[in-house]
Amino acid sequence: MKAAIFTGPGRITLDEKPVPDPGPGQALVRLSGCGVCGTDVHIFHGDLTEGITPPVVLGHEIAGLVERVGPGVDNVRVGDNVAVDPLIACGRCEDCHAGRPNLCRRPTTVGYAVDGGFAQYACVPATHLYKLKPSVPPKGGILVETLACVLHGYDRLGFQAGCSAMILGAGTVGLLWNQLLGRSPRTLLIQSEPVAFRRKLAGELGADVVIDPGGEDVAARVGELAPDGIDYIVDASGNPDALAQAIPLVKRHGTFMIFGVCPKQAKISINPHDIYQAEAKIIASKMPPLTLGRSVELIEAGLIDYERIVTTTLSLESLPEAVGLFEQARDRHVKMMIDPWE
Repeated sequence: MKAAIFTGPGRITLDEKPVPDPGPGQALVRLSGCGVCGTDVHIFHGDLTEGITPPVVLGHEIAGLVERVGPGVDNVRVGDNVAVDPLIACGRCEDCHAGRPNLCRRPTTVGYAVDGGFAQYACVPATHLYKLKPSVPPKGGILVETLACVLHGYDRLGFQAGCSAMILGAGTVGLLWNQLLGRSPRTLLIQSEPVAFRRKLAGELGADVVIDPGGEDVAARVGELAPDGIDYIVDASGNPDALAQAIPLVKRHGTFMIFGVCPKQAKISINPHDIYQAEAKIIASKMPPLTLGRSVELIEAGLIDYERIVTTTLSLESLPEAVGLFEQARDRHVKMMIDPWE
C-alpha cells in the first residue's frame, strides 16, 4: 500500500508498506479520506513532539470502509462505513478512571504514536470505530472527530437559550462552532475572522454578524452590538492576541472558553480584578471524551454542512503541498482532505 511517512521535522516520504493484518480486537480499514489538521502541520514543523514516534504515518481525522476484522471483533462488519476515534486512552490513570479519557496521562494516538490516516489502509482497535450511514461521504466522515471535540466544548460551555455568543476564528473548528451555536436559540452570534473568504462562509453558515479584526475595532464594534458584553465567547483561533483582546468583552457572569490551541510558549496579560468584579469564568476544552457517537448523529442528520467546510481534496502525493496550503492559502481553503486513492 502507499503511505506518506513522517520521518522527522520537515520530512515526509511517500513509500510502499505492507498492508497490515488486523490482530485480536482490531479492524483493517480501507481509508477513503483523512483531514489535514493544524496539529499535523505542527508535527511536520517539529513544534509538537510529545507522543510522536517517527517514522510514523500521520493523520488522525480518518474515514474509511472496514476491509477485514481480527479475532473477537463483533461491533463492525466488512463493508461498514466508519470514522475513527484516534485517542486510545490507557484506561489505568486517574483521569481515565474518572471518565476523562481525553485527559489520559499515557495515551496512544492514531496518527501520532501508531500509523494513521495518510495511507491507503490502517489497523485500529475496533472499539474505536464509529459506524456511519453508507450515504455519508468521506467529507462527512473526516469531520466526525473534530466535531466531537467541538461537542465536548459545547457541553462544557453550558450555553443557555436567549444569550449572546461570539466565536474568534472561522477555520474548520470555528465554522463547526458556528453551526452549533447558530442552531442554538441565541439573541446574537458574532464571529471574527481576518480572511474574507472565511468571513463570507461564517455569515452564510450561521453568524448574525461577522467582524474583520484586521480592518475593524473589534471592541468598539462589539460595544455597539452588545453594550453590556457577550455572554459566551469561544476562541477557535489559537491566537494569543485575539484572546487577550476578547476576554474584556465578556459580559458580567459570562464565560470565555479557550478552545483553539495556542503555541505552548504563548503568554497573555489579563486583569484579575476585572474578572473578579464581573464574576466571569475562563474555562478550556480539550479533545473529545466519548462524544463521537453524537457527532455521527449530527452529521447523519444533515445538521453539519461538511460540503462547505471541506473545500479541497488532494492526493497522498500532495500531502507536503497541503501543509504549505494550510498555512499560505487560507483565502481559498478551509479543511483539506487527503484521498489516498486519487
